[in-house]
Amino acid sequence: MPSRKETTRHHARDIKLKEKIKKCKEHRKLRKMRKESGTPAGIPQTLETLRTLDETVTAKDDPDLVAEEEVDEVCPIYRGEKSPKILLTFSDRVCPRTVGFCKELVKVIPNIKLAARWHLPLKKIIPKAITHGFTALIVINEDQKRANTMVMSHLPHGPTVTFRLSNVRLRREMRGRRRVKDIEPDIVPHLITTRFTTRLGRRTERLIGALFPNESRQAPEGHSRTVVFHNQRDFIFFRHFRYQHRVAGASDPQEPGKERIAMNE
Repeated sequence: MPSRKETTRHHARDIKLKEKIKKCKEHRKLRKMRKESGTPAGIPQTLETLRTLDETVTAKDDPDLVAEEEVDEVCPIYRGEKSPKILLTFSDRVCPRTVGFCKELVKVIPNIKLAARWHLPLKKIIPKAITHGFTALIVINEDQKRANTMVMSHLPHGPTVTFRLSNVRLRREMRGRRRVKDIEPDIVPHLITTRFTTRLGRRTERLIGALFPNESRQAPEGHSRTVVFHNQRDFIFFRHFRYQHRVAGASDPQEPGKERIAMNE
């Protein structure tokens, strides 16, 4: 029969701590021996290194893909023949937090207009949006008082894509946020999209880029805001940076979460 000391919770914790210390000492000893022997360090195993290579990954200069992009639905915007004009709305009876999220998007995307739904079906909103010259329609939906999906449709003939939203954080929910007057919504931001390498990724990248004017895709000279869409593990991470120009030719990048919305789409 075990003694009382061996069955106590504190004794079990001490045993676990001693085993952990012993394991760390062995690990440091093996690491020191490896360094002395000159064996190169191994490559850490991550989700990216263990991921099976996607066969649909294409080069940026693929002739077939370039030919398709020259005649797709958003090519007039990329050519500069048409300026993007976005209509933003939300589902009926949304909570104030979802409305606040839509107001954050208005500060990020230039030339965007926020309009209330007023119980109108989309089949009535879309023809009016086309008549008024809007090039895209964005609808924010919520579930249990949280924004969960974003539907983006390019007008007039599509395509339409749906993104699932997660980890959405507003400016007021972040520490050290900037004041409203410190954000320049009228300044065209510099757009950065990374790691959209597959055919579907390239398609998604162009649809997202069509929300921003051509000035966003040019050299970042003179920009004080930067919008980043980073694709990783089939998740699109969104960041909004602000630059403060202190001396001539130099800028200090800041991420005043303040406008940073972690979107998982």
